[in-house]
Amino acid sequence: MLVRSLVAILLSIPATVALISLCLALLPVASGLTLPALLMVFPTWVGLATASYLLPTARASTAVLCGVTGLAFAMVILLRFFGLSGV
Repeated sequence: MLVRSLVAILLSIPATVALISLCLALLPVASGLTLPALLMVFPTWVGLATASYLLPTARASTAVLCGVTGLAFAMVILLRFFGLSGV
């Protein structure tokens, strides 16, 4: 249970940052959404940490959270590379 808790807490933080930054990169006017984005960090983090307990093993939770983080950061990088980012 300690491993699942550490996975849920430590790996959901980068996934939260990646998802929030992806949402901000997709929106054309991100400068006006700074405060709402900061307010959405905690509920997103709690939601990801809670959702990681729905998976059957800690290894599956780790794989899913690392996959979400990697895909979201890759999307942000690609959006910025092609000039499609609003930030």
